[in-house]
Amino acid sequence: MPQNESPHTTAEWFELGRKCFRKPDGVGAVKAMERVIDLDPAYRHPDGDNPHFYLGKIHEMENRIETAIMYYCRALAVDPNDEESLIGRGSCYTVNRQHQLAISDFVKLLRVPDHMRRVPRGHLLYAIAENYRQLKDWENSALWGKQALEADPTNQRHQELMQEVTTKLES
Repeated sequence: MPQNESPHTTAEWFELGRKCFRKPDGVGAVKAMERVIDLDPAYRHPDGDNPHFYLGKIHEMENRIETAIMYYCRALAVDPNDEESLIGRGSCYTVNRQHQLAISDFVKLLRVPDHMRRVPRGHLLYAIAENYRQLKDWENSALWGKQALEADPTNQRHQELMQEVTTKLES
């Protein structure tokens, strides 16, 4: 598509939306991705991306957490195993203190074999442990935190979490 020409197809609108997202041009990205959804609400790019994810990410970055969750849910309706949407939604749930829902998303991601998942195992284990810590569920936080530390023994955040959780369990 020539640079000055408007997109005509759903795929062209999607590519424009991704281009704007990477600039960053949030307004342009939102306009293009909303156009994609108008044309085909279940659109998926051949690489697996879908416009709902990008809209979720934009709203998350702008701290509109409830709206971001809505878009991540829509992205997951298109592809229930979309890794980035599960991470985004889980992170938003954590911010909103919906810890059990966050844990559920992160556990679902752990079920994906390590060689097929982009997010390191240790990061997911830590996210689960941290959500349990925020719930003051020290036993589950210790269980998941220990696994996170085993997956990445030099990670300072994992070490600090385990120190705090161990202290809470001993008191």
